[in-house]
Order: sequence, then C-alpha cells, then structure tokens
Amino acid sequence: MTESLSPQPRSHRLVDRLVVFFVILTCFRIWLGPFPMLERAEAQIPDAGLQRKQLVEQAQRTNELLSDIKRILETQTLHVRLEGADNQGR
Repeated sequence: MTESLSPQPRSHRLVDRLVVFFVILTCFRIWLGPFPMLERAEAQIPDAGLQRKQLVEQAQRTNELLSDIKRILETQTLHVRLEGADNQGR
C-alpha cells in the first residue's frame, strides 16, 4: 500500500511561501530589534533656570501692578459712568 503524494494545488504553495516569508521576516525583525516607523520627537527645555527666573520676574511685575491698582482704588476717587448696552448714541 503506497500512497502517492499528490502535488499541492498552486494556491496552497503560494500560501505556504507567504507564511514562510512572514516567519523569516518576523525573525529578522526580532533579531535586529525594534525600530521606530516614525522618528520620535525629543524635546528639552532649553534653559529651565532662565525660564524660572523669568517667571519670578513676571510674578513680581504683576504684584507691583496690582499694588499700584490697589493704592489707586484706596486713595483716589473714581468717576464711573454707566451706559446701557442698547445705547446707540454718538
């Protein structure tokens, strides 16, 4: 009793070759290690100390302006004129 090996249909051979190709491709990818498809964005704060110094200076300037506004509101009289939103004058 001998079984004759019948040739595989052409589509099976193509599928087998594709599977082998993807297995080999996967092995190479694992062997070479991961590589990014896109470049990574690497950003760094140019000068963190300078930025902190500028923030402190801006905070001091803001405090000075707020102190001036507070002093004006406490010591001077303000004349306020209210106009309606529907005023079409002028």
